[in-house]
Amino acid sequence: MRFRLLHPQPADHTAFGGAGGHGSGPARRTPLLNLLLTSGGWREDAWAVAVPQILGAHGVNVIQARSGVEASNVIRSVTVHIAVVDLALPLDDRSAIGSEPAGARVLQLLRRLDAPPPVVVVRPPQPTRRESTRGLVDALLDGAFSVVDRPCHPELMLRVMQRIIERHYVERAVARRAAAATDINYTNPQHQQET
Repeated sequence: MRFRLLHPQPADHTAFGGAGGHGSGPARRTPLLNLLLTSGGWREDAWAVAVPQILGAHGVNVIQARSGVEASNVIRSVTVHIAVVDLALPLDDRSAIGSEPAGARVLQLLRRLDAPPPVVVVRPPQPTRRESTRGLVDALLDGAFSVVDRPCHPELMLRVMQRIIERHYVERAVARRAAAATDINYTNPQHQQET
């Protein structure tokens, strides 16, 4: 799959409210978006390796957090435009295996923001259909845009990212520009006479 980052005007990187920050990816220009990517577990997921490389090359500032404490610090210090929250995220670097995961806490922090970002929830394989449905409903009630089960292929995660960008940022930027153009027509009588 070839990932295309769609936005209304390629030269206008501020259309999405992007600001400089820290994270992976080249520092060629102002990032289009800040993506908080959390991943927990004892081994690296394929999507957690591929997404920063691919989106970073497209101007997205990918900020990785390996614990709930790191994610909380990022949320407090940077405007998060999109978040990927792994429910298996440990609370901190010293958390013992088997301790309560911090993914749900990170979801609550994001939901309490003045402008909550769209969130992709990554959850472990569900043992039963009932638990799967209950977990899906809980995640959607917590404001998730999408819920992805492990194991997740990088291509699936990139498709979800593309849907988020199209729905939450491209469509809104186009609508703002259309509204601004309409306001110009109504507020500038000279412009109305010319058209």
